[in-house]
Amino acid sequence: MLLDLVVIAVSMLLLLGVAGLSSAQDAKPWEQPGMNVGEEITGPDEGKMVWVPAGKFTMGSPAGKGGSNEVLAHRVRITKGFWLGKCAVTLGQWKAYCQAVGIGMGEARAPGDNHPVVCVNWDDVTAYCRYYGMVLPKEAQWEYAARGPKGHVYPWGNEWDANKCCNPANLGPEGDTFPVGSFSEGASWCGALNMAGNVWEWCWDKYDEGYHTGSHPFDLRGAACDECRVLRGGSWINDASGCRSANRNLSDPSNRDSSHGFRCARTP
Repeated sequence: MLLDLVVIAVSMLLLLGVAGLSSAQDAKPWEQPGMNVGEEITGPDEGKMVWVPAGKFTMGSPAGKGGSNEVLAHRVRITKGFWLGKCAVTLGQWKAYCQAVGIGMGEARAPGDNHPVVCVNWDDVTAYCRYYGMVLPKEAQWEYAARGPKGHVYPWGNEWDANKCCNPANLGPEGDTFPVGSFSEGASWCGALNMAGNVWEWCWDKYDEGYHTGSHPFDLRGAACDECRVLRGGSWINDASGCRSANRNLSDPSNRDSSHGFRCARTP
């Protein structure tokens, strides 16, 4: 009888061990919070993602330092940490998505599979994110990931350096974008790359001209302004002013522009 109980106990422990191992193997890293700023994982679309912890930063620009739609500079609190695409989604990733869901490429294009996909509108990119269980970053999340707690003007610091991003003075091999992941020296504080230049990046929010009035101190969800959506980061056609991390742009969500791309986010 005692031997039978021992055998049963050992069997249960083995089963629990196997179940625990299976659970660990099934765990999806993007569904769990990161431990350290810049921690890197592989996301559900096989793209790299970096951890951006909760925190506070100064969003916007002082009067005279940026566009009227950036004023007033004010403190914003990001209440939850989130995973952010280390780079913009590539043409190669877009092809894999289209094949997986059984749709055509549409107007999407890029100079190569490792370049950011462009000519994708807001509905296109939100469908991509949704398929993989992700979302577009909110505008405040995007700016926080680009600027960090110190509120840098550019992802790498406060001084413009044309050699740290894709811009009119530093164009890619086809006269527009560089492959994603270029310019490691231009990384933001959380390890995100190409947040200045290369392509404008769609955000989740509807555009609001008065977004920076300071009336939304937590995460800045934003208010509606017709149907236009926010774009951030500048592109290969933008100079130093256009590539500032506080710079804001907008576009009709149906617009498939050759300078518009995106990166994904996920809040555990």
